[in-house]
Amino acid sequence: MKIAGIELPKDMAEAAEACRPHFVAGAIFSLFINLLFLAPAIYMLQVYDRVVATGGKMTLLFITIALAIGLMALAALDAIRNRLLVRASMRLDTLLAPKILKRMMARNSSAAVQAMRDFDTIRQAIGSPVAGALFDVPWFPLFLLVAFLLHFWIGVLATIASIVLFFVAWRNQRATAETMQVATQAMASSQAAAQTVALNNDTVRALGMVGSMVHRQLEQRAFGLTRLADAQFTGGRYSATSRFLRLFVQSAALGLGALLAIAGYISSGAIVAASILLSRALQPVEAVISGWPTLTSAHAALRRLADVMAGVPAERIYTRLPEPAGRVEIDQVGLRGPDGRPILFGVSFDVSPGEMLGIIGPSGAGKTTLAKILAGAIPAEAGTVRLDGAQYADWEPDALARHIGYLPQEPSLFEGTIKQNISRFADGSDGEDVDTLAVAAAKSAGVHDLILKLPKGYDTPLGPLGNGLSSGQAQRVALARALYGNPVLLIFDEPNAFLDSDGEAALLRSLAGALNRGAAVVMIAHRRSILAGAKRLLVLEGGRPKLLGPSQEVAARLSQVGEGGAS
Repeated sequence: MKIAGIELPKDMAEAAEACRPHFVAGAIFSLFINLLFLAPAIYMLQVYDRVVATGGKMTLLFITIALAIGLMALAALDAIRNRLLVRASMRLDTLLAPKILKRMMARNSSAAVQAMRDFDTIRQAIGSPVAGALFDVPWFPLFLLVAFLLHFWIGVLATIASIVLFFVAWRNQRATAETMQVATQAMASSQAAAQTVALNNDTVRALGMVGSMVHRQLEQRAFGLTRLADAQFTGGRYSATSRFLRLFVQSAALGLGALLAIAGYISSGAIVAASILLSRALQPVEAVISGWPTLTSAHAALRRLADVMAGVPAERIYTRLPEPAGRVEIDQVGLRGPDGRPILFGVSFDVSPGEMLGIIGPSGAGKTTLAKILAGAIPAEAGTVRLDGAQYADWEPDALARHIGYLPQEPSLFEGTIKQNISRFADGSDGEDVDTLAVAAAKSAGVHDLILKLPKGYDTPLGPLGNGLSSGQAQRVALARALYGNPVLLIFDEPNAFLDSDGEAALLRSLAGALNRGAAVVMIAHRRSILAGAKRLLVLEGGRPKLLGPSQEVAARLSQVGEGGAS
């Protein structure tokens, strides 16, 4: 399906098709609305040609009542059409927003934010008054026909005026399209930069970067606003030109009608009717020109969203796999960075249920990237990752995540309560007892008593990025989140980075409990104390596996070559 010259991906095309009844109904209502807009012109004809000529007061009363009924019907139909367009935008949101968020979040959270901004721009344009004006424009020939019925030269005037006005609209589009596209992209970049700074506000303040970051954001914002202002100034000139043309043509119709009436070609009532008719005929075109920035922004957003959605694999239907025991296999896994440089290359190992594998190596060795691949956060470009023999790609992502507990370097808590963070924001809709599972996970992580000492216990609210807890407390809550639901695979990336001795002791007890119940554990750490329970060690260097074997043997070999500090 193509809309405004843009080929829509399947999901977007299906959503647009689902809204077709709303748009068809809007078009039908627009026909009746434009027919009823003829009522004032007909009323003027009757007043001047019948009422004034005959002095018929009862006729005036009845045609006034008829006019009132017609205009009330027009207002009602216009309100219904507006509701239809708003409902269409809401239906689009219901059908498309979940797919955009889910598919974009599978790739990149920042991509999801921008995609939703573009989608909201499109949705708001559909429910805006300019969309109603677009529905009125196709019915312009109706008013042109009536103008010719009044008199040939009135129809000619209407035709010439419409050609000039459509030329103004075309020039407006040509003059503002590129500038508006640059402006919207610049403003999107500025908003993304502002969001990044807000998320790292503490670091910005601590490093004395407030002034420079404010200056940088203002420069980005100023560039976008300047381009936007240029487009709006240009559009404003064309909008003023179109308004002048419509008002002039409306007055010129009076003058032309007067000449024709003097010559006896039309009645006096047709003079005023022609003026009203031409004013209404050109009004939708003027409205479209005035609302052109909205349409241009929506068109640019639609193009960006279609391009992004076309590049994301369509959502597939997964076969439900049996509950895994926890055997993990990594075979020749590789990944390249954005610059094409290998981050990981040829990494292979396996971890059995009840076993812990330790991963060590210098900074930049690819340990965190490997942890993200193991957790299913990012896909490997080469090789395979399997859980109980099934490739990660064969699992429905959320179903796979329920069997995995992931503790990243940063706790990465979210705005919400402690319980919501531990339970991964589960709502119990699948029948699970969220409260019981959250408390059990907190007890397994040794953080239950700490939570109870908080102002509202498990219902203590956290701000953005888990604001409200210390780094150590946040890491212990994140540990409980990793243990929620007793996952069969645990991936810990520097889990003791912010922990004190009590927190580290609780972590060791949690590890022992997870291993006893048969979970497979992959531990990335710099402190050897936390790796005491690891049966094997994997040493990464430059993204490649350097050593893999029993912990004591690997440690001895590292000591022999003087590389013990690499861990």
